[in-house]
Amino acid sequence: MTILLDTREPDPHPWARHLPDGWRIEPGTLETGDVALARLPDGIVIERKTPPDLAGCIGASRERFERELKRSRYCGRFIVVVEGDMRDVCTAARGIHHNAVVGTVAAWTARYCPIVFAGSVESAANFAFRCLAGQVKDIQRASAQLADVATKSKNHPKP
Repeated sequence: MTILLDTREPDPHPWARHLPDGWRIEPGTLETGDVALARLPDGIVIERKTPPDLAGCIGASRERFERELKRSRYCGRFIVVVEGDMRDVCTAARGIHHNAVVGTVAAWTARYCPIVFAGSVESAANFAFRCLAGQVKDIQRASAQLADVATKSKNHPKP
């Protein structure tokens, strides 16, 4: 399995050491988000955030991030995965009231996409990779069902 990693992400990537066996990273450009399957870049797209990154998106970079969230509507699924918890984001958001942080996250979740607080870098990587692996399993399952339908219709032609 090959993961497309946006070239604007750090190198080496913090999630690289948590890749499942047999998976590899390929650098590339994603219009929206940071991580996707190389062969399905418009399927599930993951946006990776550290707590300070997300705090910045709530504060000074809000307009830029909201444009990205709006662009995410063109992805199959878009998920923001935070390498920390809400408390970490509130701590990093100096000068922004706790209620404003929580309210913004709630509004973005309702308007745009899930925001998952994974708790750590390792948990964030694990969650993201499981989302991508689940997408592959869903495609394989659908493909098997289509093949089964085709086989049945071939073996039982209509009169």
